[in-house]
Amino acid sequence: MELGARIGIGNTAEIFEAGQGRVVKLFVKGYPESSMMKEYENSRLLHGLGLPVAHSYGMVQHGERHGIIYDRVEGDSLLDSLMADPSRLESGVSALAALHRTMLACRLPEALSLKEILRQYIGRSKDLDDAHKEKLLVLLEELPEGDYFCHGDFHFGNVMAGPQGHTVIDYMNICRGHTYGDIARTVYLTEMTPVPAEAGDQTEFLLQLKKRAADLYLDQMGVTREELSGWLMVTAAARLGELRREEQAERESVLRYLQQNGLAC
Repeated sequence: MELGARIGIGNTAEIFEAGQGRVVKLFVKGYPESSMMKEYENSRLLHGLGLPVAHSYGMVQHGERHGIIYDRVEGDSLLDSLMADPSRLESGVSALAALHRTMLACRLPEALSLKEILRQYIGRSKDLDDAHKEKLLVLLEELPEGDYFCHGDFHFGNVMAGPQGHTVIDYMNICRGHTYGDIARTVYLTEMTPVPAEAGDQTEFLLQLKKRAADLYLDQMGVTREELSGWLMVTAAARLGELRREEQAERESVLRYLQQNGLAC
């Protein structure tokens, strides 16, 4: 198919206009076709739930690259809005939490299990020895199951705000599980990830902003850190199995957190 202008770019894909209110998310050359298929199948699971998501309409091939056709979503992410004007923090958190409460009220029994995904990532980590992996897997096993819709990557950067209202994007990590599992993932991504090295003298301000955002979010979700304790530990440990080699700062941060809880050397 003919592609229009490029309107977005990320680590794994570019977004191109496709006409009729649609876009093509075209993955980079060499991106695993199985991963693209997974995202497409995940996006189809959301149809009919009545959630503010970009519907998918099929897959395309463009040269040696593959892509997915989606609704076009106008506007900026909540993250971009917040970085442009930190005074929008409370309204941004309110929007994020309201969306998440709506999403977590939906059931998605046919999706992959969140606990199984966490189990696989903990198992593949090269930063944890077998004894600590075993402790983490026992902790994971004790956490409750569920079949609620878990986004798996829900944060300010994956909510777009525009004329259509708020729209949730990025469906690669969709799964089913207990609501606390997805809330813990959002807390981790909001508060526990490091700020960019280029932040310079803004580093401390951004760290405080992230902590404040997580506090406000938890308050609006009606969940305490103590209630999320087990979920946060297995979420952080599983993150070690996701990180790329160059993401060393986050790896060190996760290991410090796990060491404080007796779950890493």
